[in-house]
Amino acid sequence: MVRGSLIRAGIAAAVSFTLAVGLSPLSAGSARAEPVAGEVVIPASYVLSPQTRLLSAGPSGFLRHEPTLEYLWTSYAGVDTKLDMSLTDAFRVPDFGAGSDIVATPNFTDRTVTLRDMTTGRSRTVAIPLGHTYVSTLGSTVVTTAQDASTGHYTWHLFDSHDDGSVTRRAVAGVPEGVTAATNISGPLGDARGQVVQYQVGSTPHTGFLDVEQGRLIPLPYAAYRGTGTVVLTSTHLLWLHDGTVSVHSRADLTATPRTVPLTGASQVLGMVGETLVVGRHDPSLGPFNYLDPVWRVEAVALDGRTVKTLLTRSGGSPMPTPDGRLLVQGGPDVDRWGIFVVEAADGGDVTVRKAAEAYPRKLQAVSGLTFTQGRLNTLEQENAWQKRRHLYTREIGVTGSLAVGARTARGPAPASCDTTACPDLHDTGDGRTVVSGLSYGRTDDDRQPHLLGPNQPMPGTRIDGSRTYHAVAAVGGRFAALTVVGGTGTETRVVDVDTGATVFTTTASVEALWGTTLWVRDGNDAVAPVDLLTGQRGAQVWFGSGCLLENLQAVGRWLLWTCVGSASGQGVYDTVKRTNLRLVSGHDWSWAKLGDGFVASEVDGQLKVTDVRDGTPRSHTAGAFASWRPWDVDPYTGVIAHLGADDGIHLVPSGVPVSPLAQLDATVATSAHVKDATGHWSPKWWLSKPAASWTLVIRSQTSGAVVRTLSGGLTRGVVATAWTGKDDRRRVMPNGTYTWTLTATPADGQGAALTRSGTMKLSHECHIGDRPQLVVIRCS
Repeated sequence: MVRGSLIRAGIAAAVSFTLAVGLSPLSAGSARAEPVAGEVVIPASYVLSPQTRLLSAGPSGFLRHEPTLEYLWTSYAGVDTKLDMSLTDAFRVPDFGAGSDIVATPNFTDRTVTLRDMTTGRSRTVAIPLGHTYVSTLGSTVVTTAQDASTGHYTWHLFDSHDDGSVTRRAVAGVPEGVTAATNISGPLGDARGQVVQYQVGSTPHTGFLDVEQGRLIPLPYAAYRGTGTVVLTSTHLLWLHDGTVSVHSRADLTATPRTVPLTGASQVLGMVGETLVVGRHDPSLGPFNYLDPVWRVEAVALDGRTVKTLLTRSGGSPMPTPDGRLLVQGGPDVDRWGIFVVEAADGGDVTVRKAAEAYPRKLQAVSGLTFTQGRLNTLEQENAWQKRRHLYTREIGVTGSLAVGARTARGPAPASCDTTACPDLHDTGDGRTVVSGLSYGRTDDDRQPHLLGPNQPMPGTRIDGSRTYHAVAAVGGRFAALTVVGGTGTETRVVDVDTGATVFTTTASVEALWGTTLWVRDGNDAVAPVDLLTGQRGAQVWFGSGCLLENLQAVGRWLLWTCVGSASGQGVYDTVKRTNLRLVSGHDWSWAKLGDGFVASEVDGQLKVTDVRDGTPRSHTAGAFASWRPWDVDPYTGVIAHLGADDGIHLVPSGVPVSPLAQLDATVATSAHVKDATGHWSPKWWLSKPAASWTLVIRSQTSGAVVRTLSGGLTRGVVATAWTGKDDRRRVMPNGTYTWTLTATPADGQGAALTRSGTMKLSHECHIGDRPQLVVIRCS
């Protein structure tokens, strides 16, 4: 269960108010654990993340780590042997061994290294003396460093392991005086014959080659190791990329002047096969630059810098040279067909590539956020595992019976600056539109400002009120968006009519919730007050009791869900019609909850709990398993709960609590319309409390009562919007005058009566006679 523990910043000292609301005691609900009738699960959406790590390579096979299968020794014929490496402390290349079929398992606690020969299956152990630090295993030689107790200087030591179990210790010659640090570095930098090392003399960094065969250190002409993709040791050469140039050293004489090969663009050196360089080139079409992500194209490059051919169209992760001059790389045509490939020499100096083994990318669930409103499910999902940028998708869910799931519609990528799971935020308005906002504190980028996204509009939508920089979206509903500005004079929230762009209300009080045309604002620490956005009139205060520090407030229909912290911690529901308060939880043992129409949904001990509060007595039941800390939402218009389950599917769960009868939340219905040459129109709009299966608008002459025009439509989610151009059903222009209208909308869920609204409007025409517009009282033709 998620516990309430934090008090919202900026809450002032508690203020007393004269209007108190009686608190009803908690009544025990009837809990039941049974299958949820009507539940529908949208199958999990996954992205594949290549996470293979090549750890070592020998003559007969190679060692790799696969997150789902742990450690595998794979022959070049593709046969896997799973190894138990649970006791190892190894985590880098070449901790696991290099340049042979021996797998090293260092255990720093026991100060031992176990060497397992994968060709014979025999193992032997090398003890690491006190005062020594494990560096690597090169073939059957264990390398350590030790610090001289008297001088504090470092040197390397070689422990040669033999088949009979004996170990021979050798000192390393050629180590300069005054080595103050010997740093372990990771990468394909060693084999059975030696390893690239880094060290300091005084404070000056150096690199060298630790020649195991000769037991000596050979200085290299480089100050420091520069990271992934810059240094590779092959069986024949040492390759060092710096300033766009690869220095190619022959291992026959590492002190000789190297050959240089220019590399252009964003490149990394992977290895060398025969006399051909193998290079990784960043391909921007595959994703942003990152050394370990699968955004690289593998190319064969001649020693004059010419690209000979493409070997793999996509690759990622570190390569691994083999002792016989080949090169292992991971990649494939796409992530679905990922594998380990061998680049090897062919006749005539060419190089070829073949797949040696399957790789096993990890499946990661793609959904990072969701909203569910009027049966429209919006999800933010990753397109791939290596890019944080999310894409928006929409599905329409059935609202007339079963929860039939419609096709997933792509709405485009979120703004590039919104690159974390918390950004962008989606705020559904209840009429098919969504307000999209980013993390805008301290930023002025346009794509971090609130944008309005139409029902079928691709991201990013249209910016709302570009005249100022907003820092947060406090609440949305229908045509209204409450947007907060933080400035030098404090915090101010402006309620904007997104249809007209006009600011209809401004307040310095904290905006807590919005439903229809009612805005709920903070009134001290322990109370809220309603504001009618159509008139600006403030209503009676709702007080939640002495000692309440209001942490959260939600509004749906007649209900308010409140959560208090402080000395009067708890959670409950206030009925604005009966003006009674129902306390659901007393004390700190409350869950983060969401309000539906007459019910509260919360998580309790891994179960989705639904509490019906319609009659003033809480009645609870469980509605299946619930995964904490995963995205979820309650559709207040349909009573259905959507949550991302532990199985990574999106569960659509009916609450079991019928929603209220169909009602009007808001309307913009002009009382007159001026039609120019019969091209203008009267455009009424009604916002509804739940989806309607159909609607009809009948327009009659007020004088005769005759029907002149009937407009109708099918299923609508949250809003009825139509237009009349002043013509009758036979497309004849109607005369100026007063007309009556009647709207009838039937509820999609079949619950409750149809909604009926009626009124009058005046129609007038403007006709052109020559170049002069004339107002006339006769019908225009």
